[in-house]
Amino acid sequence: MKTLCRLALYGLLCLIVTARAGDIDLPSEVRAEASIQRGERDGYWEKVLIVRLPEARRTLSTSDGLLDARAAINHAGHPQLWHKLGIEFMGRDGRGGKAYSEYIHAGTARRLHLDKSAVAHMATAADMDNLAVVTRRHGPLTVTVLATAGTKSNAIRTGVDAGTYIEGSEPAGTINLLVLTNIRLTDAALSRALITITEGKTAALQDLQVPSTYTPTAQATGTGTDSIIVVSGTQGPQASYTGGHSRIGELIGKASYEAVVAALGKQNGFFLPGSQRFAATDTAPAKAGESLRLALLHLDPVPGDIADNRRRIEAGIREAIGQGADWIVTPELAETGYNFAKRIGTDWIAPYPDAWMGKLAAIARDNRIALFIGFAERDAKSDKLHNSVAVIDRDGKLRGTYRKQRPVGSVESWSTAGSDAAPFIIDGIPVGVLICADTYKPEPAARLREQGAAILLAPSNWPPVDGMGPGSAWEERSAETGVPLVVNNRTGREPELDFTNGESVVAVGGERRFVFAAEQTRLFYVDWDRRQGFRQARP
Repeated sequence: MKTLCRLALYGLLCLIVTARAGDIDLPSEVRAEASIQRGERDGYWEKVLIVRLPEARRTLSTSDGLLDARAAINHAGHPQLWHKLGIEFMGRDGRGGKAYSEYIHAGTARRLHLDKSAVAHMATAADMDNLAVVTRRHGPLTVTVLATAGTKSNAIRTGVDAGTYIEGSEPAGTINLLVLTNIRLTDAALSRALITITEGKTAALQDLQVPSTYTPTAQATGTGTDSIIVVSGTQGPQASYTGGHSRIGELIGKASYEAVVAALGKQNGFFLPGSQRFAATDTAPAKAGESLRLALLHLDPVPGDIADNRRRIEAGIREAIGQGADWIVTPELAETGYNFAKRIGTDWIAPYPDAWMGKLAAIARDNRIALFIGFAERDAKSDKLHNSVAVIDRDGKLRGTYRKQRPVGSVESWSTAGSDAAPFIIDGIPVGVLICADTYKPEPAARLREQGAAILLAPSNWPPVDGMGPGSAWEERSAETGVPLVVNNRTGREPELDFTNGESVVAVGGERRFVFAAEQTRLFYVDWDRRQGFRQARP
């Protein structure tokens, strides 16, 4: 109660505005109801997973100990909200974000008309929309695990990393698991389940090859703020042991493993090796042994439709892999469309690399391809925004980003200009990247050539409109540098601009060797041999 008074006195928190509840399907035999309450506090999202129980259940919580619970919650707050409150309260009562977590715990209990001691709780900065729900069954036994997970900023290797815990620190990265069973578990079985769940979690981190944040050469075993809630069932046989040799232990371990894998894929873009592999086709045209096949995704992105643009980029990558592509290039701002900022703003842009970049890295790794992806980047350290191209090699390593040096007019006013960049080494080849208007003047291409670039790639959004087109710039850059320039333009229409006649071009020695155009999304392929030059590959 003292904590709540302090919160009211400090005046830092706005009341949560409940937007809507999202129901979650749970197996009927676990006899529980789950939903997500969504709202906003101080301008940041806040989401609470609530699992309600029809009667008091014996429950073990790493936050609350043993209790007879009528509900369990997993409270998710925006990372910036945790940061803000952690700073404010650490200076006042030394407990930082813990006071915030207790406030949510007590407030949720009141809304459920329950005593706080009947509600098991845990907290996270992972997005509850990335919740994973996994159920495992065998005969009369059922186990369901609800997991949120984030390991980008707080992953540790126990036994290696230093412990610097301060009471009240916010959960910068956390793996939370809520485990439900249909059968009765003794207190001993509840306690032993913590070991089984932790083993499943750690096995998932190992198979996902998640590194420690603090010792990047070490394999992470968890995060510094992980939490577990295990809820006993009320029916069927009673279990006194939940180790891996028992059937119930097997189900708990496997469901925990699968839930952590799924949650980390959604939240951070970690995927098991091979899980993103696409099948090749028998119709791919042959290529010479020394040639690299470049796939130019001449895309029609919809401005502001991030989810669908991502889906179509992934579909294009899948098709290109089937045609034997080695490098796949998208247009400028393929993820967002060009005039996206006026439609959806920029607050949604997550710090690079986000979970989608992690997924693309897994696709690159599993299919042995290199990717050059046009997107809107938020620098994780400076918070500045850039019109960028992400470069991912065949091992799935994020080689970095190239940031457009010459943002154009008000439509790109959201973007901070980048500076000179060195070539990226892909397949042993120095690859220079430019974006659209960066090719308009000689200097950016010339500097890349001076640094040894053997090829220049230029993702673009360049409409063939009088006074806006490239003119002879692409030919001139290839002539001046003696380096081939491959421009991947886009197609389609945005209300402000018509790109349907936009051209993708391969320019060599001052000439356009190939020109590609299409009114709808299409892939174009060229094979490149550093000694033999370019030839068109026709699927």
